[in-house]
Amino acid sequence: MRETIPTIVYILATALATFGVRVLPYYTKALDKLPPFVGRAMRLLPIAALGPLVFPGVILDFSPQWYAGLAGIGASFLIAYIKGGMIFPILISIVATYIALVL
Repeated sequence: MRETIPTIVYILATALATFGVRVLPYYTKALDKLPPFVGRAMRLLPIAALGPLVFPGVILDFSPQWYAGLAGIGASFLIAYIKGGMIFPILISIVATYIALVL
């Protein structure tokens, strides 16, 4: 039990630092002084950084049925492009991946 307390503290400190770095662009006024394209790119950077982390896992986790991962990504991309938001594209991605795995 005593060994897990420092581990929990390290995990919480890392989570707080990561959260701070990802939230900072949304609340800083310095981004408002930049050209609109650069400011928007800086606000989207934390989301864009997840792409290289997620995409290889999608392909490698479904290696016998790699098309299921691509179906989920494709469905999510289309819905996000057409409708916007984040929750609905994620749900559609889960459903599309499940359907591709069942078929």
